[in-house]
Amino acid sequence: MAAKRFRGNHSPDNNPKDAVIVAEAPVNPLAGKSVKVSNFRANLLFFVPLPLLFNGFAKMADAAPLSMLASFAAFGLLILSAWLLREGHKAESAYNSRKVARPPMPRKIIAADISGLGVGMAAWLSWGQPLWSAVVFGVVTIAAFLAAFGLDPLRKKGMEGFNEFESNRVAKAVEKAERIIAQITDAAARIGDHRIESKVNDLTKAAGEMLRVVEEDPRDLTSARKFMTVYLMGARDATIKFADVYSRSKNQKARSEYETLLTDLLASFAGKKEALLQDDHTYLDVEIEVLRERLQREGHLPKEGEKND
Repeated sequence: MAAKRFRGNHSPDNNPKDAVIVAEAPVNPLAGKSVKVSNFRANLLFFVPLPLLFNGFAKMADAAPLSMLASFAAFGLLILSAWLLREGHKAESAYNSRKVARPPMPRKIIAADISGLGVGMAAWLSWGQPLWSAVVFGVVTIAAFLAAFGLDPLRKKGMEGFNEFESNRVAKAVEKAERIIAQITDAAARIGDHRIESKVNDLTKAAGEMLRVVEEDPRDLTSARKFMTVYLMGARDATIKFADVYSRSKNQKARSEYETLLTDLLASFAGKKEALLQDDHTYLDVEIEVLRERLQREGHLPKEGEKND
């Protein structure tokens, strides 16, 4: 089924040169959707230790230096714990969105331990609880933290039929490429031009789709490596430089050149994705042919020109 991108006369990105006809299968409305982990509760934890901050100032007025330092230290530990939890949620979302991935650093588990340490310290040195009671407070805090926010992903995600080395190789390459894509997106946000930002979004989406194809079949990595490194890094560097220039001078020549670059890159990534998919069909045809020949040699299938009795 052929799909064409149409633009009206008054469309902000009306450019006949950009109209590309691409043969596509019906689109799955859930395609490209990733499992997002909400940061709302994690962000609330930044406000939970505020009483410790106020308590520290109160201890300062009471001339109790040890209790004051304990309150401030516990406040800092709990803020660090909240930050690690939020970063752990980001890493978990990235892990969930990939088909091939290594387990991220266990930020949530580390955050739970730091949170327990902070609460235990505050209970013992600031609130005057005995040591055993402070330890209980800390352990309960760790358990409640993990019960509320869960564990980090602890298993590798790989494609069946490929060894661990291939899966790790693909996971590392995809992680690096996704960091570059994020840098492109961040730089594009500084441009302040809706049409350019839309084209950058199209480019990053096409690059992401190509990464998903590579994850499906790690054999595609060698063929796609130049796109995942050289081309993406070139797009990132060009976007950063253009954002710096255009935000200051609104240089239309630079804008035109950058827009042309985006159009060429978008076509290249879309073409590479189709080529990788075609290669996957070729791999399948070869595997079917090899299997057929083996079955024929073992007598399970008639050979060419022979008929079944």
